[in-house]
Amino acid sequence: MLLHLLKKFWPQRKPAFELSPGQWVLLPLGNPGGEYTLTRHNLGRLMVQRWVNGRAAGAAPTHKYRYGTLYSLDDSFLALVPSTYMNHSGVALREAMEDGLPLSRTMVIYDDKDLPLGTGRLSLDGGSGGHRGLQGIIDGTGSEGFARLRLGIGPFARPLKDWVLGEWQNEELDIIEKMDGPFANFLSLLTKGTPLPTLQSQVNAKEFWRISRG
Repeated sequence: MLLHLLKKFWPQRKPAFELSPGQWVLLPLGNPGGEYTLTRHNLGRLMVQRWVNGRAAGAAPTHKYRYGTLYSLDDSFLALVPSTYMNHSGVALREAMEDGLPLSRTMVIYDDKDLPLGTGRLSLDGGSGGHRGLQGIIDGTGSEGFARLRLGIGPFARPLKDWVLGEWQNEELDIIEKMDGPFANFLSLLTKGTPLPTLQSQVNAKEFWRISRG
């Protein structure tokens, strides 16, 4: 009885955000700082930034966490951008989840060395595949059961660390520019409430990304 009364009258802290029906939080992985903006490892952030740049609304910060910032992109999307380096990306997500963010409404977006540049694949669960940023998300949340869009940066060269932290070549940037259409299409389908297994089948078809390869 006492506990019930405490819950009723004790002031409750309002979450920093409340998702509306159909709204998603994009979590693009990458390293902070201008020196990393055009590196291959930051493709997830680059594609989200390119999508934002093509829209009039832009990105408005709505909440500052200790390890990341939450941005409002439009009525359908928020973006959670970690302020940590790639390996510790899960800390910001854990903060947001403690603030009410459901993992089921989070879309992690990141680079994949094993996919060709200009292609992408949507997965609904699974391990990190050796990607340290994604492993940070798994460690931070204690779960592998979340949606993620993998964007290809292959074929890769060794030493791998130097390659993923290297900047894009002009011919690679040409392909990235052509990815804007399929990426925007992916987000549009997501906003329409397309069931994730259906969306997965569409996004993982070669035809979905064919325009990006000329």
